[in-house]
Amino acid sequence: MKKIGNFFRNFMQGRNGTDDLAKVVLWIAIACYLLSLLTKQPGLYMLGIAGIAYALYRCMSKDIMNRSAENRRFQKFLSLQKLKWEQRKDYKIFACKRCGRTIRVPKKKGKIEVTCPTCGHKSIHRT
Repeated sequence: MKKIGNFFRNFMQGRNGTDDLAKVVLWIAIACYLLSLLTKQPGLYMLGIAGIAYALYRCMSKDIMNRSAENRRFQKFLSLQKLKWEQRKDYKIFACKRCGRTIRVPKKKGKIEVTCPTCGHKSIHRT
């Protein structure tokens, strides 16, 4: 048993290993695979297998710098989504029509004119 543990430890040295993005992709892929078994949908089956392969690729990759950058972008995306979810009762969040920047305005203020801080585009929104 020790030989197997040492072999695996030596094999994984210098590789990315599991990170948050790989875990999420793997869980979604497993869910798609199990759903494909219940519904007999070949598209879900292929999506599940592709997701599992991608998660394994991330774990076995030796390009740690790029995998870490991808994981940081994923964590930033998740934190922004969590923040939007927490603020959904007090603020209305929308995108500027000109530049696409997200703008947050307080709810229950009626119709207000909002100026984008990036491009200066003015628009009227109901909150």
